[in-house]
Parts: sequence; structure tokens; C-alpha cells
Amino acid sequence: MWVWDYKIKKNWKPKTNEEWEWFLVRKINHGDFRGLNKKVFVKFFPKIKKRLDIGKRKMLANYLLNV
Repeated sequence: MWVWDYKIKKNWKPKTNEEWEWFLVRKINHGDFRGLNKKVFVKFFPKIKKRLDIGKRKMLANYLLNV
């Protein structure tokens, strides 16, 4: 999936907690779930869940409860 909003390098990785939050919200809200690390996602989900699309938030919350 092509995301038009920012031009970041494919090998770019977040370094700070704020960058991780921005990165995860951006990827999830654009439907780009490729390469998401479950441990990182579980760590940041409580902080980012209110910024996620409501449908994706419910889907991911259900996923985390049933894993």
C-alpha cells in the first residue's frame, strides 16, 4: 500500500516513544499492518488506541484479547 502523507525511507525505524506512537498510528490508520511487531504494538496500544480509527481500534483490541 502506498501512503501519500509523508516521504520516509523504507528502512526508517522509530527511536523514541513519541516516534513509535506516531509511526504505529500512521501505519494502522492507513491499513498498513506489514512489519508490525506484536511486542511493540502491545506496549503502545494503551497510549495510541484513542487516536486509531474506531473500527481498527475495536478489531485490534479484540485481537489482543484473543491471542
